[in-house]
Parts: sequence; structure tokens; C-alpha cells
Amino acid sequence: MILFKRTFILFVIQLAGLTFCVNAQIANHETGYIQTDRTVYVAGESVFYKLYVLDATSKKRSDLSKVGYILLRNANPNPTLKIRIKIDSGLAAGSFVLPDTLTSGVYQLIAFTSEMKNFGERQFIHKEIVIANRFDKELNFKLINSGSTDNSKIHPADVKPEIKTDKLTYGSREKVIVSLGKTNSKANVSVSVFEDPGIASTDKSIAETLAGLSTVQPDKKVLNTYLPESKEKIIRGRVIDETTQKTIKDATVLLSCMDSIPNLQYAVTNSNGMFQMLLSDYYNGKELFFTIKDMPANQHWKIVTEDEFALSNTWNPPLTEIKDNFKKFIDKSQNIVYINKCYQLNNVLIAKPVADRNYICPQLYHCPVSTVLLSDFVQLNDLPEIAVELLPQLRIYNDNGKYSARIMFESSNLYYDKPAVFLDGVFVDDLNKIIGLGSEQIKKIDIVQSERAFGNLIFEGIISITSKSNEILNTTPASYSLRIKNDNFNQGGSFVDVNPDSIKDKNIPYYKQLLYWNPNLELSGTDSTKFEFYTSDNTANFIIKVEGISDDGTPISASSTIQVNNKLNVTVK
Repeated sequence: MILFKRTFILFVIQLAGLTFCVNAQIANHETGYIQTDRTVYVAGESVFYKLYVLDATSKKRSDLSKVGYILLRNANPNPTLKIRIKIDSGLAAGSFVLPDTLTSGVYQLIAFTSEMKNFGERQFIHKEIVIANRFDKELNFKLINSGSTDNSKIHPADVKPEIKTDKLTYGSREKVIVSLGKTNSKANVSVSVFEDPGIASTDKSIAETLAGLSTVQPDKKVLNTYLPESKEKIIRGRVIDETTQKTIKDATVLLSCMDSIPNLQYAVTNSNGMFQMLLSDYYNGKELFFTIKDMPANQHWKIVTEDEFALSNTWNPPLTEIKDNFKKFIDKSQNIVYINKCYQLNNVLIAKPVADRNYICPQLYHCPVSTVLLSDFVQLNDLPEIAVELLPQLRIYNDNGKYSARIMFESSNLYYDKPAVFLDGVFVDDLNKIIGLGSEQIKKIDIVQSERAFGNLIFEGIISITSKSNEILNTTPASYSLRIKNDNFNQGGSFVDVNPDSIKDKNIPYYKQLLYWNPNLELSGTDSTKFEFYTSDNTANFIIKVEGISDDGTPISASSTIQVNNKLNVTVK
């Protein structure tokens, strides 16, 4: 109980601290930049990304937000892909796979933090990419009308740091050594080497993006309702009356998850009917069970949670016809993807989710319990029969078909009428739903025969039922309850550098449009930094692109090109 009190007090302090942070951050809000390994993809490929979250005033990496959101959309209002990411000292890197079913066209990547929502969607981080379906040979989609030349080509006088390669032209499967010059300050940069698609691009460098921030005004109304997620994800929701559509204040919302022990978190709605809960790593990837405690009879309340990925603004960019040279590039890309798929060649090592056991389970109680293992006794048909035969401290009553439970406290002969009932760790909103569970379904029953305090909540005893096969999933939530699946943090995969020994076999085709990707290259500032990679059999011009931010907030943007000269012979599907 002492451990729980400390955990609960810590949670309250963290949430209170977040509340105070909102107004403090209105003046110095967050901005940022997202770099991807390329700007043109074939559906089914992986997108590697690097997100920079910066203080809008100092341009230094922000330590405020620890959680970020990335979504992919086209003109359709429903996002195609949504991921949640962890931010560490203003940086986040990972990858995601583009669904094979995506139609050809222009898409927009949008990245943001909860704090950015206070300034409107115009302050989100945006980036446009082109995606072609692997089986689309017509290629009748349109591109964004950039109205300019390819701005990935930076004038040599603007290059910082200077990019030097040991040669300008290379043969197939040849090592390339790249040196990045001094930057006068330590910096973290992301580096990509990819085939030049040969089209005008709307992609801006981090230097151009930050330079243009002063010309972009936030939405007129600055909100202060979105707390910076400086610890973990914060889930927001409301309790409303379905009949009147009015919000309900002072309603107690309970949250629990399937587990071997009862667990609980709660929040009380404010004057606007809103509640917020801090979700630790304990809740990652789990189904969340919400319900309203002490739901008034004959009322029609319901819980509505906020979609953290929801957008109110649509996206309708100016488009222009696709040119023949770009159609040839897409056709080539489709064939390369086909070859790599046939030979099971790829650049991604998918990372397996790592179970994080450093979290603290919001355990409901830490006290001795009375435990009954159903396997120790003859088979019993349902809970009332189990209570009569095995649990003398428990009484289950049937009043006109509606069941209720009472527990006799250890310290007296009095029975209490409102014990909390849990099934598989989840708070049960209606005892009648599980009244038919018998020895075949139940593994054990734990009973706490005393009042239990959980924050400001008082429970008149606890009944915890553990089933043999997650029977809680077979119950239907009440109208005032809600079940939603919580997402996991996106971990993605890592770009795998080619093994020099693997490219010696000329009988295996080796065609790559992405030769190198490193999202976290550290520059010392005082010395040049070197890295190396290998070319493939793909004849093309390749762009070396460097983006990042120095420790003093100076943007790092540089671009250069190399050429690979060897005959490309791609088999058409």
C-alpha cells in the first residue's frame, strides 16, 4: 500500500507539473523538421525517417516532448498510416512500411507533438512524398506543381558542411568514401544517399524550413488545453449524455487492462466533462477498458476518447501533369522493387518489439488476500454456487434477475454492499455479465475483506476473478463503458549496410536506389567526419543529402551528387 501511495502521489505531481508547463510553453513552443531517406517510393517499400523537435525560439533541440505522432495522408481525409514515436532529447528515428495497397499519387507526411496542437495544424511539420503502386503501369496521377527547380541542389557557397567524396564517378559495387567538413559546433545529422528522381521537388532543407518560420503565423486562437507529453502519452476524453449531448462533470472514469492482477487508474471529469490520463509504458499495445464508476441509474452517459491523430484541415495541393522522364524513373523503380522482392533482397532488418519491464503496474492493492483455487474442488456451475460452497465471506443475491454481491469484513460481522469486482485484472461494470462463470472457466478467486483506498476512491472490499482463458474478452461492455486498443511505439527497422562479401557474387542481382541511410551521425565540429558505403548495379546519379542541427541551434544542410556508371539491365515484369 505504501508503494502504491508513493506511485500515485508521483503521478499527481507529474500531471500537475504538466499543467503548469502549458502556459509556460505558449511563448516558446515547439517546431521541427522531418527528413526521409528519399522523396519517391514504391508501395511496399520502407520509409526511413528522422524527426527533429526544436524550440521555436532558440532552434535548439527541445527536451519538452517525449512523445510524437506521424501520419501519412493524401487528399482523402482519412490518414493512410498512423504511428506514435518516442522522442529523446528532441530526436526520433525509425521506419515504417508503406502498404502494398496504396494508390499512386502524392502523399503528405505530418509530424507533431501534443504541445504543437495549441498553435493549430499550420504549425505541424509537413513533408510531401510520391508513392507509386507496384502494379500501376498507367501512372496517370499528378505531381505537386512546385514552380521551381529541384531545390535539393544547393549552391556550393551555401553548403555546410562541405561534402567531399574520394571520386565523382564510380563503378558498380564500388566503395564510396565521404568526408563531411567542419561545422564549428557539435551536431547530430541524418545522412541519406539515394537515386536522383530527376524532378522538381517541394522538399525543403532544415535550413530553409527554419529560416521560413518567421513568415508563418500561428492560428489566431492559441489553445492551452493540450498538455506537453513530457513523460508519457496522455489520453484525453469526455463523458457526455447521449440524450442531451451535454458533457458531464465530476464523473469518475476508471481504466484497467487485462493482467494477472487487478490494476486501476482513474480520473474525474472537469467542468467541461473532460478527463486526461497519463499512460505509462505499461499500457503500450494493450486493450484499454474504460468505465464509469457508480453510474447513475436511468442515465445514458458514454465515454468518448479523443483521436490524437485527428486533423481538421484538408490537403488539396496544386497539381500538374506527370512528365515522361519521371514515368521512366517510376517504371525503373517498380522493376527494381520486383527484382528485390523475387530475390528476397531488402535493406531493412525489422526490429522485434522489446518488452519493457521497467514500468510500474498500477496495482490496486498490496495486502493479504483469501484465495480459492477452483481446481482443488469438485466442479461447480456458476458464481452463486461457488459462493455458497467455497466462499463463506461472499454472498451473491438475486433480486428479480439482477445479481449483486456482498462481502463480510474480517473486523466485523457486517456485510458491505458494493465490493469492486475484477475479472482478469479488469474492473467489471456489471456482475450479471459474469454470473454464469463456473469451475470450467475460473482458475482462482481472490477476496479482500476490508475497505481499500485508491487515491480518493474507497472500495468496500474486492473480488478478483482470474479465468483460465481471458473470459473478460467474451463480455460485452456496458453502454457507459469503452474498449479501445492502445498503440505501441513505432520501432520500425534499421537500414542494413551491405556486406562487401555479399556483393562479390555476380550471379545475384544487386540493384539499389537507396545506398546509405544513417539517422544519427555525430559531428564533432572541429574535425571532419567520414563514412562509407557501396554502390550497386544501378546506373544513375545519386544525391548525398545531409540534414541536422548543431548543439547551438544552427541548422546543418548540405547536398552533393555522385554518378554510378555501369550498364543497368533490369528485367521487365
